[in-house]
Amino acid sequence: MTVSYNLDVSSVSFFNFFRVLFRWRGSVWKSIWSELVIWLIFYYMVMVTYRFALNPEQREEVRKYIENLHENLDNCVPLTFMLAFFVTVIVDRWKNIFANIGFIENTALAIATLVRGTAPEVVLARRTIIRYLVLSQVLVFRDISLKVRRRFPNTDSIIKSGFLQEHEAIILDEVDCPYNKYWVPINWASAVLQKVFVEGKITAPPLFNAAWQEIKTFRSNMAILCNFDWVPIPLAYPQVIFVAVRFYFFMCLFTRQHLDMIDTRTIDYYFPILTVFQFIFFMGWMKVAEGLLNPLGEDDDDFECNFLIDKNISTGMAIVDATYDKFPEMKPDKFAEPAFAPFYPEDVIDSGADHALVGSAQAVTLAEPDDQIDMMKVDINSPIVVGKAESHTSSTFRRRLSSAFGGKTRSHSVQHLGPEKLEPDTPFSQSMAPQRPYAAFELSNGFSSSSGLGNMSQSHLPKLEEEESTSMDSDATDVVTNSPPSTFAPEPPSSHRPIITPNATQPVFVVPRTISEDTLGPTSPTLPFNQTLENDIDGLGRMKF
Repeated sequence: MTVSYNLDVSSVSFFNFFRVLFRWRGSVWKSIWSELVIWLIFYYMVMVTYRFALNPEQREEVRKYIENLHENLDNCVPLTFMLAFFVTVIVDRWKNIFANIGFIENTALAIATLVRGTAPEVVLARRTIIRYLVLSQVLVFRDISLKVRRRFPNTDSIIKSGFLQEHEAIILDEVDCPYNKYWVPINWASAVLQKVFVEGKITAPPLFNAAWQEIKTFRSNMAILCNFDWVPIPLAYPQVIFVAVRFYFFMCLFTRQHLDMIDTRTIDYYFPILTVFQFIFFMGWMKVAEGLLNPLGEDDDDFECNFLIDKNISTGMAIVDATYDKFPEMKPDKFAEPAFAPFYPEDVIDSGADHALVGSAQAVTLAEPDDQIDMMKVDINSPIVVGKAESHTSSTFRRRLSSAFGGKTRSHSVQHLGPEKLEPDTPFSQSMAPQRPYAAFELSNGFSSSSGLGNMSQSHLPKLEEEESTSMDSDATDVVTNSPPSTFAPEPPSSHRPIITPNATQPVFVVPRTISEDTLGPTSPTLPFNQTLENDIDGLGRMKF
């Protein structure tokens, strides 16, 4: 029987602690008192033996051995870590079992809403569907819960309880299946639902599907309960935990003894108070896990399976029959009044109002409602939009340092996805694939080739020419490419002139950066297409970026 104490902790007060602490049923005291008494008996037996049955020489030898055990005991048994992980797994399993224990309300409401009609056969069909679903739950519960097994020890007890009729019991026994038959009542309920759909009591196929989905969900919940019961936590895991806890406190019978026969002023000389508290905490923690291992058993905090069966059959029948298609007469409500205000009892008003649930910044006034706010359009690549690119600080510093010492810098005309740079000792022209990922387009296949590049392998990228960097905030890349004509981009700076590669007849273009890498990191330039080449000898209309 589940122990409820929510009313005792409905408000925070000093006395709530004592209301919860001194409960007995389901408490830690009830679960550990017998083991604590046994432990104390053995503790005092060891104490008497050490103090009165041994001579001083023997006590000294035993003391050295016990002190060595005491120093290594906590390192040998990491009790806190083991119990914390084990209880976390057990509680998660306990929550999943309760979430799938099977409540009939959603299914009954769907059946009552979608299976329409007041004829006796339609009402009987709705009631039969609910009874079959609860019958399936009874068959499952009696196999996984000892409480339900005691209530329904055989099929005759189920018949006398009304969940199963005699002719149905015969059909159930005749089902040729060597395994469990939990699915048989679900199959019956699905057949009844199909029958009323064919008769036109369900007006549309989607409505039939919605009702059947509720039946399937209820069956899935029962299947999950069976899975949890069939496949528990591997036996070795709880064995390790239970043995570790008991072994730890068995060793405490010796290691927590007061070995100093001269110092008799401490309380530990007579009673091991700190060890007793530790026993209560750790042993109680383990007892929680033991109780939650099977929440369908007969412990104080196990689930009320018999109560749930009675609730489901009563509530389901009331929904699909007694209260079917009944509702009060509709009248205008008070909430439609223009001057409506909420009502509270006078004593509740005097006790104070609830705190309003509002946003934390709602009370901050930055502008009056009638104030005119000047709004400005910002560039999409502005730092206020994309944020500050802090990840490129180190690469920017290296580039500036290289420029200061006369080194060559290299950049690319498309935006890449990371701060990686081409290695100087890895020529880009000799690679079959790009050395870093690109977001704008893939360079490994190059651009569309022209007749002048027919003798070049398209799987290789053109060689990138390097220019001496003359500015810390701009980089250039020389790319051999062909582009279709376009007339929508401005004239690039005059300092960037096409460079003709000696080994190729096609022009090489210098693509300027539109935004400094020092500010935003590597970015994609604007792609202008309105400038044709001055050396366009063959008239192919090649464009300059």
